[in-house]
Amino acid sequence: MSERPLRVVMLIESVRGGGAERFTVGLARALEGPGCEVVVCASRDPGRNRDPIDHETGVRVLMLGRRRTLSPLAWLPLVRYLRRERVDVLHSHMFGSNVWGALLGRLAGVPVVIATEHSWTYEGQRLRKLIDGLWVGRLSTAFVAVSPEDARRMVELERVPARKVRTIPTGLLRDPDELRGAPGRLRDELGLPPETPLVGAIAMLRPMKAVDVLVDAFARLLGRVPGAHLVVAGDGPLRGEVEARIAALGVGDRVHLLGVREDVPAILRSLDVVVLPSDSEGSPIALIEAMVAGRAIVATRVGGMPMILDDGRCGELVPRRDPQALADAVAGLLEDPARRAALGGLAQRRALADFTLEGVARQWQALYRELRG
Repeated sequence: MSERPLRVVMLIESVRGGGAERFTVGLARALEGPGCEVVVCASRDPGRNRDPIDHETGVRVLMLGRRRTLSPLAWLPLVRYLRRERVDVLHSHMFGSNVWGALLGRLAGVPVVIATEHSWTYEGQRLRKLIDGLWVGRLSTAFVAVSPEDARRMVELERVPARKVRTIPTGLLRDPDELRGAPGRLRDELGLPPETPLVGAIAMLRPMKAVDVLVDAFARLLGRVPGAHLVVAGDGPLRGEVEARIAALGVGDRVHLLGVREDVPAILRSLDVVVLPSDSEGSPIALIEAMVAGRAIVATRVGGMPMILDDGRCGELVPRRDPQALADAVAGLLEDPARRAALGGLAQRRALADFTLEGVARQWQALYRELRG
């Protein structure tokens, strides 16, 4: 007699959003199969009509329509579902869902309760550290970090029990062939000559992404590579501040804020150097996508990026908030096409070997079964 598939509920506030939301939905799709039945619970997405969301995401979605942070009654449909379906694993993602998931999983008698932190700075926010350490870390069966650095900070700064902490990175969500084969036509769109050195970032315009530092670095870069242009694909609350900084530095004719774009593979394939100037990161999907696209990469030495880039063997690493170091690293790659190509090839091979979604999903399923026993 074959064993019963694991019944898994993934808990997150929304199935629409940034990297963590995209990864949660992608992981659910990758896990669904003969050995695993997965439902995603979106606690804050409005309404309870599941069909449109199911169609959009490709996974089954339980929508709670929760509107307030403290709304215990809104969680009753999930508790009833966990009990009725005899769910084996409740797997939450990000702080708010981790807090509720740790409690609701225990109240519903779920055998395995897993919390996942997709990264934060671990700076300030004393209450959050206490909650992670004293509540989530102790009520959960396991508390999973997306990088070794995040795992270290969970134990040392938040006092999460070390025996509870595991590390599993995020994985590639797009089709590798799309990233490797997309036509790089961004120069044509921007009206730039084919030989124009093009530097870029795929980033939300919010504080942790440090696009302001990238703009400062680019202004310095022009002293060595005067023909270079910078593109940023993404939008966010700091757009006005970034635009003001661009104007103050007098580089408005060389910096292109593209806004939110759906053609990320084509943008990546157009770039000579991809930059991730972040102040903090976990295991960023944008980095993995740039690697699969075969791009030369400059990233800050924060979070999981040194691990993903094999401690600088597959890309240049620089200190955070150091625009001169960032400018020097990018300029060095723009001036050395052979090194750009070599780093791009190394990065691509590493990403395809270690960070595919299928490989990451196997790690998650193995953890589920280990903890379920």
